Amino acid sequence: MVGARKTFSYRLVRVIYLLILTVGALAMLIPFAWSLSTSLKPLGESMAYPPVWWPHPFDWSNFTVIWTMVPLARWFLNSAIVAVSVTIGNLIIDSLAGYALARIPFRGRNVLHLGIVSMLMIPFQSVMLPVYILLRWLGLLDNYGGMIVPVLVSAMGVFLMRQAFLTVPQELEDAAMIDGAGRLRMFWQISLPMVTPSLMTLALMIFMGSWNNFLLPLLVANRSHLWTVPLGIVMFQQEYFVNWPYLMAGSVLATLPIAILFLVFQRFFVRGVTTTGLK
Repeated sequence: MVGARKTFSYRLVRVIYLLILTVGALAMLIPFAWSLSTSLKPLGESMAYPPVWWPHPFDWSNFTVIWTMVPLARWFLNSAIVAVSVTIGNLIIDSLAGYALARIPFRGRNVLHLGIVSMLMIPFQSVMLPVYILLRWLGLLDNYGGMIVPVLVSAMGVFLMRQAFLTVPQELEDAAMIDGAGRLRMFWQISLPMVTPSLMTLALMIFMGSWNNFLLPLLVANRSHLWTVPLGIVMFQQEYFVNWPYLMAGSVLATLPIAILFLVFQRFFVRGVTTTGLK
């Protein structure tokens, strides 16, 4: 009897948790559903009151119009170049830095780690002016370098990779050291393959952040052929008028690559967050 009550209580709590998670997921999907609905509406219907959720009829021409009206393909290419370059750079630099903080003993290691963690609390808006002055001094304005170099390393990435490398058993590296392996070989052949989920998590996070980055391209790119997608679709928002169907169509197209990547790599994302969180 007691066991049946415990089983019933466990199932009831599980159902309540699932209901809460379902409500939360639906609440997060509502903005995207509204964007998709608005992208398929005529201009007049997008401003109707009360709001119309289901377009009648579906106006697919919004997507074709924005694709031909503005150089959207060029903006997608710019975003892809910047996001892929930033992601590769972060995977290399963040993993090396995280490994050094986790495995190599040196004076001031803990202080350096605390400094990196403290950088997570500094918003980019507070360093925009020094970054702009430095980029201008280096001649990196109005080119891809200005949108890539400042974000080639991430404090969050270094912290994540340090936590991941701490989960690798030290005994494996000790055995490799006895066999004559150097530090770089231990990093490349032993530790790095064991933190693959964390690497995939970092790659997904960095790619998403770079793809959606608005402030840095706004700061660097003055010519329209260097704009990224987030910067380009803002042109549909004017001072006294906003063409909501065009703006939402551009936003939906900009969201598709991120959504596809997350669906493909979501299992690595969950494993990576779980592993680093346990440590």
